[in-house]
Amino acid sequence: MEHLDISLFGCWPLPALEQTVDRRMLAAALDIGMLEIKAADLAALSDHYAGLLNELTREMAAQFEQFRLLREGAAALMEGGDEAAAKLARADLKAATEAMSVIVRTLEKIDALQRQLARDREAQADSAEASESFDAAEARLLALIETQAEVKACLLFERWQAESLAATGPPAG
Repeated sequence: MEHLDISLFGCWPLPALEQTVDRRMLAAALDIGMLEIKAADLAALSDHYAGLLNELTREMAAQFEQFRLLREGAAALMEGGDEAAAKLARADLKAATEAMSVIVRTLEKIDALQRQLARDREAQADSAEASESFDAAEARLLALIETQAEVKACLLFERWQAESLAATGPPAG
């Protein structure tokens, strides 16, 4: 952990919100209990969680630096001649090392959650595209059906006219 670069666990960029005002109003409605969570806009909640995870990342990084300083101080005390101070320094060093280990595992979990949120946003965008593609394909199919129906209707009408003309003969004139 001596050479761990804590900056590797940075904050993730929050997605640009298309309907910022609507999502903020939705979040306010959630806060005052007007809406149930299951009725909420999941994208707004996802953005909120991503922001919370970014805040937690910053806090964990600050705590990591504090424990790193504590370890350095404990190491300096262990080099001194006082045996009692060295014993306390070893205990501080051990506690700081364990705390730093927990912080690193927490940062790894935060990173995994951020990655999952990013994958979920991407899947939602793909789903929206697929839905739009489906709607466009459906519209093209309906237009094709309409065109084919008109062509068939014209052919049937022409055949009916021809059969009708053949049965009754040409109009007298």
